[in-house]
Amino acid sequence: HLCSVCETLSGARFNSVLANLYRDGNDSMGAHADDERELGPDPVIASVTLGALRTFRMRHRATGERVDLNLEPGSLLVMRGAMQHFWTHEIPKTRKPVGERINLTYRLIRRDLR
Repeated sequence: HLCSVCETLSGARFNSVLANLYRDGNDSMGAHADDERELGPDPVIASVTLGALRTFRMRHRATGERVDLNLEPGSLLVMRGAMQHFWTHEIPKTRKPVGERINLTYRLIRRDLR
């Protein structure tokens, strides 16, 4: 079970999964932080990439520093701690020919914080 693997590798517990389909390089996710109240003050987010390689771009809110990671098929990216306070992240559009990508994002939705 993929959720159990993500929990073991991240050391966190999850009760929700969000699935996104990126059909090609025209599909993207704009810059954002996973800072919704119901995720808690320092959420742990486990992101699994299935399909085509895409760039994951992080940008520091104060300094503008940019970090690009290539998320390969089967990769697991874990975001934790204060990352959502200081960084935004996105999957930018690309003109390079790319195939479909599915992203599964595991989170703990805290019902006590709704």
